[in-house]
Amino acid sequence: MLIMRRYNGNIAYLAGIIDGEGCFSAIVNANGRGEKHRYAEIKVGQKDKRLLVWIKRYYQGNISRMGQYYQWTLRGKKAIALAKQVQPYLIVKDQQVLRCILASCEYCTT
Repeated sequence: MLIMRRYNGNIAYLAGIIDGEGCFSAIVNANGRGEKHRYAEIKVGQKDKRLLVWIKRYYQGNISRMGQYYQWTLRGKKAIALAKQVQPYLIVKDQQVLRCILASCEYCTT
């Protein structure tokens, strides 16, 4: 898998960041032919870009500017893989991550 883990502390730390400043979503998009596609998405928003740069360095994704805030986003199979890694460490968003993983099932592999 492309997602890097330096040590388990990074995953636990990231889970804490997502628990407080992020969200998990299952997005449904339709293409020009009306075919619907689902994908998982993880987002974290911050005023200070440095934390998002750290997240991107270890877990990939993209950083965009939203007014005076920055947002890190990870989508698709990589988002599902990371969601499964952080899930045991989540407290506030423990149910949200499960709904995201289940709703994005077309990308799931056993």
